[in-house]
Amino acid sequence: MKKTIITLFASLLLIVSCNKAPEKAKQIEEKPEPVVEKTFSQKIETAHKKAAFLTNEAVQFDAAIEFGGNEIFNATITVSTTSDIARITYKNGDEIFVNKENIFVSPSLDKNPGVRFHAYTWSYFFLFPYKLNDNGTKWNDDFKTNETTNTFDVAKLTFGANIGDTPDDWYIVYADKKSHLLEHAAYIVTSGKTKEAAEADPHAIKYEDYKMIDEIPFATNWGYYGWNIETGLSDKIGSAKITNIQFVEGFRKSFAIPENYIKK
Repeated sequence: MKKTIITLFASLLLIVSCNKAPEKAKQIEEKPEPVVEKTFSQKIETAHKKAAFLTNEAVQFDAAIEFGGNEIFNATITVSTTSDIARITYKNGDEIFVNKENIFVSPSLDKNPGVRFHAYTWSYFFLFPYKLNDNGTKWNDDFKTNETTNTFDVAKLTFGANIGDTPDDWYIVYADKKSHLLEHAAYIVTSGKTKEAAEADPHAIKYEDYKMIDEIPFATNWGYYGWNIETGLSDKIGSAKITNIQFVEGFRKSFAIPENYIKK
């Protein structure tokens, strides 16, 4: 009798195991989530380590910029990694403070017509790899130029209405096919002119000599060139040297606009 009970119990275990087997097989056969291909701009952001960049509060660098052999800008820029605040300190001590859409300048810069351009342009070019998907950005990943020798991935960036000071600006962005680092970007500047006039004289910024700062790549030389949609880059018209790149903490806490500075 005891032997019969043991045999019956073993048979029940076998039946239960067999009934559970399909459920286990079903779990194994579940399909993984489909892999979503990154967009053109997302590939650039990944190559430039955007996630790691944004873990820092602010970044600081020196920029010396010349066009036609004449220095037009030489200053230390400290800007939050989210680009909402910045302090620009010229080598002669003049200062510009940026607080979102507002700028404040030291009294010595009150009559300088170029302060707003300098307040936003150079930090924007530096932060460009991290600004590609800001609010209001619009991408055309199918855009093509007419260059016969172009060996880069290309897409066109435009902006929605009322985005920034110059929403009619556009960028045609070139990225390395393998590394996806920014190579160069053609652009127009509509500040102070019509879109038609700006499009008659487009320029390009070429990002060169990348160096790793805290495992994040930064271009330390920028070249400025003429550009057109048929042949791409043409004559070099300017350059910028970017040095002393470093991340800084406590910038927001120390950010204080002097009372005698003038709002522009």
